[in-house]
Amino acid sequence: MRKSAKGLLGLTVLAAALFFAPSLPTDLQQLHRSYNLRLLDRQGRLLREVASSQAAEQNWRNLDQISPWLIQATLAAEDHRFYAHPGVDPLAVARAMRANFKAGRVLEGGSTLSQQVVRLLRPPVRRGWGEKLAEAYWALRLERSRSKREILECYLNLAPYGLQTYGIEAAAQLYFDKPASQLSLAESTFLAVLPRAPESFAPYQDFDEIALFQKQLLAQMLQLKMISPEDEKRALAEPLKLRPLDSTWEAGHFCDYLLTRLPAQTTGEVRTTLDLELQHAVEGIVKVHLKRLRSRGVSNGAVVVMDVHSGEVLAMVGSIDYSGAQFNACLAGRQGGSSLKPFTFGLALERDYTASTILPDLNLYPKQLEKGFIPRNYDERFHGPVRLREALACSYNVPVVRVLERVGVERLLQRLRDLGFAGLTDSAQHYGLGLTLGAGEISVLELARAYRALARGGLYGPERVWEGQPEGVERRVFDSAVAALLTDILRDPQARAPAFGLSGPLNFPFQVAAKTGTSKGYRDNWTVGYTPLYVVACWVGNFDGSSMRNGVSGITGAAPIFHDVVSTLAQRDGGSPPFAAEPAGLRKLNVCAESGQLLGPDCPHPLQEWFLERRLPVGKCAFHERVGGRVFCHYPPLYRSWALAQGIPQPPAQSSQKGSEVAVAFPDSGAVFRMDQVLRGDYQKLHLKATVPDWCEWVEWKVGEDKIKGSSRPFDAWWVLRRGGFSITAVAHGAGGRVEASPGVRILVQ
Repeated sequence: MRKSAKGLLGLTVLAAALFFAPSLPTDLQQLHRSYNLRLLDRQGRLLREVASSQAAEQNWRNLDQISPWLIQATLAAEDHRFYAHPGVDPLAVARAMRANFKAGRVLEGGSTLSQQVVRLLRPPVRRGWGEKLAEAYWALRLERSRSKREILECYLNLAPYGLQTYGIEAAAQLYFDKPASQLSLAESTFLAVLPRAPESFAPYQDFDEIALFQKQLLAQMLQLKMISPEDEKRALAEPLKLRPLDSTWEAGHFCDYLLTRLPAQTTGEVRTTLDLELQHAVEGIVKVHLKRLRSRGVSNGAVVVMDVHSGEVLAMVGSIDYSGAQFNACLAGRQGGSSLKPFTFGLALERDYTASTILPDLNLYPKQLEKGFIPRNYDERFHGPVRLREALACSYNVPVVRVLERVGVERLLQRLRDLGFAGLTDSAQHYGLGLTLGAGEISVLELARAYRALARGGLYGPERVWEGQPEGVERRVFDSAVAALLTDILRDPQARAPAFGLSGPLNFPFQVAAKTGTSKGYRDNWTVGYTPLYVVACWVGNFDGSSMRNGVSGITGAAPIFHDVVSTLAQRDGGSPPFAAEPAGLRKLNVCAESGQLLGPDCPHPLQEWFLERRLPVGKCAFHERVGGRVFCHYPPLYRSWALAQGIPQPPAQSSQKGSEVAVAFPDSGAVFRMDQVLRGDYQKLHLKATVPDWCEWVEWKVGEDKIKGSSRPFDAWWVLRRGGFSITAVAHGAGGRVEASPGVRILVQ
């Protein structure tokens, strides 16, 4: 009881000091004030009228303009001895201290309405006993200078009622679409409990919980003889129906997000970046498509539309129904699926890869491997040797994982953080190779920012949500030529065709760079992309994380929403401009479709490809050989089994003697590795992988003069890097002394 004694002693000292105190501060003298904050769209149309932390939202109402039921309910809920104490209620303080001491934690505050008015007018810098004593002191002073009526009126006009709503008039209009003077007893008791926890109570989501507190308040009013048993019975029988938020607030999720970004104490009119007409159109698109997807276990979606050049957020839809879910899915962390693949390939293009580099989409993982990460493509097929352009455009999983093995998970993780993915807080070891397939959590808004960086030539910058917003810090995250090459791949319908076809929701009559993504277990579904003018990021799924049914993918789930939003933007603008026909820093050359190398004299399938000007290819294709008027293809050992299975004819020189069945699967021939100048040398190792026949029992690796015995299947090995050029060979050993060596693979370590 020591704390109780100290508290009562402190109150006694405060009371004694009243007669020697200075006059009231200015903020406590101005009880009757109202500072509104009006959020407008970019054309000046009202989105929401809210209050600053110091003011009421709507016009001030005197007690005669407020329902007597609401006044009585407020007194019962907050301070039923209001007219009996001088500003501080010693009985309430003693009761609160006793309850807190018994519970071992703070359960009650014992604050009077006068103390709460002080708190509303001059919010404390920090909570604690010192502030509580100061609050009590000024409450006593307030009661000596103002009448009880004035104090009660002030409280009812400044009290918070949830959803950034201050004052009983605003609350009555928002929740029940009527003035405060017309509130019934049932409505009054429902509203009177909200100031207890305005930040926690969400009337549209926690209706049943608040209704329970309402019943308790009615019982308390009956006990205090403020109402009769008939009044209580009538109030309990009255059905309460809240006014739909969509009819009163525009762009709810956007406004909520904006209020977290605006400087504290902002008042007056704020013109935002949002386009209300576009917002309405996007909301309608989301609702139509989610109705279509409902039978497939999809209940919600989210969309962000952003201006490429300015970063202005033009539309933000955080759920299908704001009044039913103030939860903003545009800000929520979800698994990104394949939407992160472009950034992995961007790192590869910064190094020694090109858009025509041949990547292995092969099953290089033996069936005996039961543990560890084994990538699989969405279609459960392997596509053999594929060019990097096709691997990205078709969103194949196996090739991108092979690329990440080269560029490193740590490097990708750091680049994603540079791109603003703040939710990726774990280590590279935690995410592993699955990071490029969406193992980490990202948000719709973060994805829109990152793709905007690609659309801007590799320059990242934060979004803008209101006029006059301070300029954010921009940073370069990709070379402009690399970003332009990624854009060219993502907008290439021919490269996308093997996986997505030439029709469907990613088909447009104008140029659009787009990427889909689906997370593990079909829990999250994405489509994100851009034109030269706009970035659009879409997500569909379920807030509870449950899986969608019937294999909903990016192309069937989010892509139709993406298509309609992008088409709406183009229709609004009278068309969509093309991307640059000749991107700076790139040069187009003729290459062989099978080898990805410069076109040779015998290549049967030529095509054109963009290359970085600073890294143009040298040497012509050596895959093809013309023999007797017929062209044959010399596939490297890694792809030879695949070529035979596909029925691709082998050159005559190889038909008489069987080619080697042993091949180095990783690293690729010609690969260049760079050692880290900071990391300890013995931590920098190269993962050696091989493909071997069934008869193989163990593998010996030869790296230059080094010899390493591979582990049990799949016979991988690790070699500590050192500078220089090396030849790598895998030697398979079987029963009876059978030995077969792979062709050598040359690498360079710098």
